[in-house]
Order: sequence, then structure tokens, then C-alpha cells
Amino acid sequence: MTPEELAASLEGANRKRRLRRRWASDASLEELAAEFGVVEPELLRMAEELGLGPREAECYLPSQEEIRLACSRLRAGWSDAERESRLSGRGGC
Repeated sequence: MTPEELAASLEGANRKRRLRRRWASDASLEELAAEFGVVEPELLRMAEELGLGPREAECYLPSQEEIRLACSRLRAGWSDAERESRLSGRGGC
């Protein structure tokens, strides 16, 4: 293997390692594609070749009950005037 071939092989291995690591990050597909200098379909092909599988969003998703409770806590701090303004749709911007 020539030094050039060896350097290209090492660069390819480093790129694969970086994609494996970044695949699990919270970066969007668009961001990852830009980072790797490819379009999204090419990025997805690269990920498939590495067996990375689908990406899962790792974020907190509250239940309907948790949302209702949080809203109630927020509304509890409203003044009467603010409550009337918000509930009538005249909140203004």
C-alpha cells in the first residue's frame, strides 16, 4: 500500500468513526450532512452501510397530564387582568 493509499484509508476510517459518534448526537440530518460535506441521501446511505439504523430523538416528551399541570401552575400566577386578556384573545403582541 502506498503512503497515499494508506492516508486515504486512515481518513476513511476516521470519517466512519466520526459518523458513528455523531449519529447518536442531537444534530439534525441537515447539520450532519453539511458537516460531512454530503447531501442528506448520501449521508443516509453512509449510515446504512455502517449499520447505524434509524436515529431516535432523545428528548423529554411530557404526558398530557404533565402539560395540564404545568399550564395550571403558569395560569395560577396571572393577575385577573392578565387572565381576562389571555382568555379573551386580546393578549396583544
